[in-house]
Amino acid sequence: MDPSSSNWTLSNSKMTTTNESKINLILNQPSDWIQWFFIVQDTAETNKVWQYIDPSVKKVELPKLKPPHRPTPADVLPDATSIAQLDQIKLTAYNQLYAEYKDDLRIHQKREQAISDVSNYIVRSTSAAYLPLIDGLDTVHERLQALKTALAPTTSGRKHDVLNQYTALKAYNKKQSIEKWLNSWRNVYKLAEQLELPDVQGFRPHYDFVRAIKPISSSFAGALEVDLIRKERKDDAAPSIIDLIEEFKEHFRMQQIASSTSTANNSAFATLQGNSNSNSNSNSDPNGSSNSNSRWHKECICGLVHRFNKYYYIVEHKRP
Repeated sequence: MDPSSSNWTLSNSKMTTTNESKINLILNQPSDWIQWFFIVQDTAETNKVWQYIDPSVKKVELPKLKPPHRPTPADVLPDATSIAQLDQIKLTAYNQLYAEYKDDLRIHQKREQAISDVSNYIVRSTSAAYLPLIDGLDTVHERLQALKTALAPTTSGRKHDVLNQYTALKAYNKKQSIEKWLNSWRNVYKLAEQLELPDVQGFRPHYDFVRAIKPISSSFAGALEVDLIRKERKDDAAPSIIDLIEEFKEHFRMQQIASSTSTANNSAFATLQGNSNSNSNSNSDPNGSSNSNSRWHKECICGLVHRFNKYYYIVEHKRP
């Protein structure tokens, strides 16, 4: 799970997704609720409309999003029915009220659009199995309440689910990328911290992290373990797990770069070395002397490398 980001932004008075893959987060089961609800709430809070749709608030207690009051001449001059009845001072006051009204109206329209976009997101990102729950409900508040009742896990259920995820992360799964695994560590740890699970109190999660990364980088794990022991002995505060995860990410990236560079250099050296040996062998005879005609020398039946016509057991005048 990775509930760390939401790509919703306010643009042209509308909320739009800058990453269409976010719609792939479908509310399909209770385990999806926390992530899904985070996106909805974060989006609404960013656009200052959460107070109008918060499902934890009773409907009768919700504030209503009302359009701003449009000023009239009577607001600056009682009984006036037309701006023609206003003198210059009253007209200036009326124009100021109208300018403020226009600003308030733009904000109101943006908020209406924001609520409409949240409503559309709810429909598009809710599994077909749960759409009947919100069918016929007119407001975003009512829809969120219905989905929350059906899918939101209880506090004890959340704790159990998060603890299972945290326990699974204590051992690195080699089928998963390091980056994705570390992101999961960060996000699940934050959830466990919010729920105040005993497993993430004090230095416990730090030593869990040390044991988890030891198979990946024993040097980093060893140095971190020594630092943690020193801090515990001095009664220093435990360092931030999030910072440690980010530091290890950077360490791992640097290791990967160094490994790639070393492999490339070794390959280049081996190629040069091979060419050098090839050139050396082609320009020398078995006795170490250089001969431009050595390419014609082949192994004779006597076992030496020379031309066949130099075999002295056959060519008599070559005999010693």
